[in-house]
Amino acid sequence: MIVDGTELKVYGKDEWHQGKHDVAARRTWRKLHLAMDEHHQIVACELTTPEVGDPSAVPDLLTPMTSPFDTFRGDGAHDGEPVLQAVLNHQPNAQVVVPPHKTAVCSAAGDTQRDHHIQVISQQDHLARQKITGYSLRDYAELAVQRYKRIFGNTMKARALSQPKTEAWISVSALNRMTHLDMPMSVKV
Repeated sequence: MIVDGTELKVYGKDEWHQGKHDVAARRTWRKLHLAMDEHHQIVACELTTPEVGDPSAVPDLLTPMTSPFDTFRGDGAHDGEPVLQAVLNHQPNAQVVVPPHKTAVCSAAGDTQRDHHIQVISQQDHLARQKITGYSLRDYAELAVQRYKRIFGNTMKARALSQPKTEAWISVSALNRMTHLDMPMSVKV
């Protein structure tokens, strides 16, 4: 399970009014949270208002998932107890691979997964922790966001929250179908 999020702009009559009547546009954004597997398939997506942070969206991303996963990978925005608890409540034996903040300290007990990451960083460095945990697979989520934005753009057409959610699911389904057909193969020359 690899998660990431991105912001998408919501287009609507505000853009038209701005050009036509020379008024300041009220910019509206939505945050798209994606959860994918190691085969580049998006298994869950959640569209929220910008006020909802990455940690708050994790329980909603995990709810529709029926297949088990061994490892949860996220960026530094997912560091914290709420994400850890949400993942472990959904999948008790999952390993949570999230880089701790540079000022992070070990818990009082000192035996959590996060504490282990902090100890590895203090004994070695961030790169060593990334190699040990396989953190580089998190790049798949960055690639999914990039593919989404290149194919469908960074804007949404629908304005009310329920309509863009449907728009996001349709886009994600189309992206999964394209990914399932074939992925490009890169060769270093």
